[in-house]
Amino acid sequence: MSVDIESLRNILTLRYNPNSKSKLLKIGYDDFLLKSRENDVLIVENLLKNSISNYIKSLSQNRITLALSSGIDSVLILTLIRELFPELKITCISAGFEENDEEVNAAKEISRIQNCDFKQIHLENFLNNLPKQISIIKEPKWHYYWYFLAEEAKNHSSVLFTGDGGDELFGGYVFRYENFLNSFYNKSTWIEKTKQYLNCHNRDWVQDQNQMFGTKVGFSWEKIYQNFQKYFDNSLTPIEQVFFADYAGKLMHDWVPALDKIHSHFGIIGISPILDDEIIKFSCKISPEKKYNLKTNQGKLILRKISQNKKISINNSKRGFSPDLISFWKNYGNKITQIYLKNSHVSKENYINESWIITSIEKANSNDIRYINKLLSVLSFEIWYRLFITKEIDSDYTLL
Repeated sequence: MSVDIESLRNILTLRYNPNSKSKLLKIGYDDFLLKSRENDVLIVENLLKNSISNYIKSLSQNRITLALSSGIDSVLILTLIRELFPELKITCISAGFEENDEEVNAAKEISRIQNCDFKQIHLENFLNNLPKQISIIKEPKWHYYWYFLAEEAKNHSSVLFTGDGGDELFGGYVFRYENFLNSFYNKSTWIEKTKQYLNCHNRDWVQDQNQMFGTKVGFSWEKIYQNFQKYFDNSLTPIEQVFFADYAGKLMHDWVPALDKIHSHFGIIGISPILDDEIIKFSCKISPEKKYNLKTNQGKLILRKISQNKKISINNSKRGFSPDLISFWKNYGNKITQIYLKNSHVSKENYINESWIITSIEKANSNDIRYINKLLSVLSFEIWYRLFITKEIDSDYTLL
């Protein structure tokens, strides 16, 4: 294995490589053009039920596991599964980063109401086994806490259901939409819209991104922008362009393929009913105002309506499956970074600028979360390098 410069440049700037292969259904801007005039809420509910029913009937299992948070996607999937298969044995698994995580507690109560078993995972130093995670993903990335959830799921069933895809297909990233649309003007070029879109993902890169890379990489923002022309240089409305870019970005080229590799490693089947091909196709035909309301800044309107019809309580304050990185940095991240990035291989080989690492550690120590994110990405590259290039560590090596 060798260092693919283009992939490295993309992964360390966008968090994913837009040129990587993915099994997820490929869509184009023309898929958004023909709008549905039917009862979208009823159609989506029926499509979800068909997806769930077809998957479960195809399995020779009397027990499944389900990744459960307190958010709308996984709670709706659990509710529909229980409605269709009232006798099915289900173990719900929820992961938290704090001892008394409110979202985990809420998920536990939801699991009880739906007559399911419940397992809780507490993740503290979730990067200690980073070599194992990277050996599975085979890319220099660090944000796969899902490893631990899949590991627990294996103890209960060989089938793991998720609510993945709800944000991308039905308009869940409201904080980004509001930012993008409020900064948008009608005559913006595709490059200007790309820059604004990337500003809505500013934890993935830093202001001195070009200074991070060494001479071997040849970084330029123009090369990064070219990845987004197909999303923003077309006749779609601005919000639909964002929907298009979100689906064909991290979901297609980061999250889904990575989870497939993790599931395969543990010998389990991962099932995401929302990402059924028919649901993906239909979601493109839903008018954007039926997904997201700019005035109220509320998204997933169709999924919310289905949930309301079924009297499902929705946690609108859900933080998502992500840690408090500032606390993690203080407890573990700073120490790990100091050990592996000072006199690192990736700086000695001129992939990463060593002086940038030093100044960025200072910024991270001042609680700059963007630099914490970026240093952890560079750390993952160093660990990847030691696994696959120098081969001085193996997958069972622990960082602390």
